[in-house]
Amino acid sequence: MNKRQFLGTAAASMLAMGVLAMAPAAHAESMGKCFGVATAGHNDCAGISGLHSCKGTTTANYNPGDFVIKPTGTCEKMGGLTMGQAKAILADPAQTKAFEEKMQKKLGA
Repeated sequence: MNKRQFLGTAAASMLAMGVLAMAPAAHAESMGKCFGVATAGHNDCAGISGLHSCKGTTTANYNPGDFVIKPTGTCEKMGGLTMGQAKAILADPAQTKAFEEKMQKKLGA
């Protein structure tokens, strides 16, 4: 292999690695936390309600303090909440119960 072929191959390899390195970042940007749609045992990480601290440990369905990671746009279609909306609902136990009942009827589990 001559010097020109070697440099061309090396440059192509570097370009390919750069494109592959950018892929996870693009994927991460298209995902977000969706509060209030997690079912028992299917939450992602600790919730803002403080009821648990690990992934997959929620015991309630549709608690506004629990989240799952969903593609951007999916959460709103499902009736899920942003973190700010979830915090507002969690501040009032009556609103929390009403939200959980609404999601139970909508998504059913």
